[in-house]
Amino acid sequence: MTPSVSRSHSFKFPHDITFSGSGFLSIYQLGVALGFLRYAPWILKSAPHILGASAGSLAAAAVACDVNPIAIRDEVLLFAKQLKATTWGLLNPSVNVFQWLEKSMRKHLPSNAHRLATGRLGIAVTRLSDGKQVIISEFQSKEDVVQALLCSCFLPGYCGFLPPLFRGVHYIDGGLSGIMPRIPESSTLTVCPFSGDTDICPTDPPCTVKMVVTGAIFKTNMANFFRMITALSSVTLENKDLEQSFHNGYKDAINFLWNKDLASFPITHSGSQGVPSCDPTSAQMPLETTKVEEEETKGGKLATTLTSFTDHRSEQIANSTVPENTKEPPLHFDDVQNVLLGYGVTYQGTFGLPVKILSSLLLPLILSFYALLPRRQRMKVLFREVLDFVVWGWLFTKFYGLFILSIFVCSLMKNIKDRVTHVMLLLL
Repeated sequence: MTPSVSRSHSFKFPHDITFSGSGFLSIYQLGVALGFLRYAPWILKSAPHILGASAGSLAAAAVACDVNPIAIRDEVLLFAKQLKATTWGLLNPSVNVFQWLEKSMRKHLPSNAHRLATGRLGIAVTRLSDGKQVIISEFQSKEDVVQALLCSCFLPGYCGFLPPLFRGVHYIDGGLSGIMPRIPESSTLTVCPFSGDTDICPTDPPCTVKMVVTGAIFKTNMANFFRMITALSSVTLENKDLEQSFHNGYKDAINFLWNKDLASFPITHSGSQGVPSCDPTSAQMPLETTKVEEEETKGGKLATTLTSFTDHRSEQIANSTVPENTKEPPLHFDDVQNVLLGYGVTYQGTFGLPVKILSSLLLPLILSFYALLPRRQRMKVLFREVLDFVVWGWLFTKFYGLFILSIFVCSLMKNIKDRVTHVMLLLL
């Protein structure tokens, strides 16, 4: 039975739900979504709008389009595992985050995603022409949903240099203009993997210094610092740490439901730690209860995700109808690259730290080799579009500069205001 309003205390549902920008830590938000689906699905079903910025838009799309959060979690874990096994991780030229993201969305979004999303899913993007945030909520096809998600997740330099288009307009990462998207004059339930002034977030000790990021307030502490590093690069952590983040999101969702008395069936505290155990089922976390589901899809995911580490050239050659003898003889750069990367992995495992340091020093040489000795066609494209790269590079540098400056100025003003207010209260 759906809880009455009187049980929800300070929360009067229905609320909009917004998932903040989160990077790889969107896996935390997927854990929150799963907790709600299991113990208070009515909250998700009754929400007028599900909003998301950057990687948080993936969690929002999963909720709005009825995609199993566990399936998206597994895609993230598998991609992170392969990044961990790849030399130099995201700096490896063969890694294409944007291509992996696109394939994952096409794979998991249902064919009627646009019907489920229209009017309810709000994908926050940053318009490149003026830096304003736009919330896209009208979709004509599944392709529209995919393209809007790609725009919202496009972090310049991290995902590439040429920004994607949505209906002829260039957009980039929605978190650069508003990490916590909201609809004006609407009650909103906020979900964020960084501790701060958010309804559902990790619980950290009180902090006197606050950081303001495009309107959202976060605690300035080491825990949040490491979370931000993880959000941008999961290579620094093992998969078990990302799995723990999913577990933490699930647990924080249940704690929220417990504290607000919002669950559709009883939730009781177990022990002094306050970790909820749920009836009528036992208090098994999703990492344990979903073992059978993971085994069923394991084989298929291994095959499909591996393709995200291959470039478009192999696909074009496989699908080409041009006779083989008419093609230009390929350069041997790919073979040389694979040999170099293979030797790098072997020597790192054998000799440890000295070779890791040496490989890091050689990284500029390898990247220069990749840039200067590619296939002839790639060189033609590079010279033809060099002006575009210069223009986009300047725009992206400007965006990042203004973004960092706004964080510094807003954070400084926030902390000064808090201290002045505190002193005035003491004087009164």
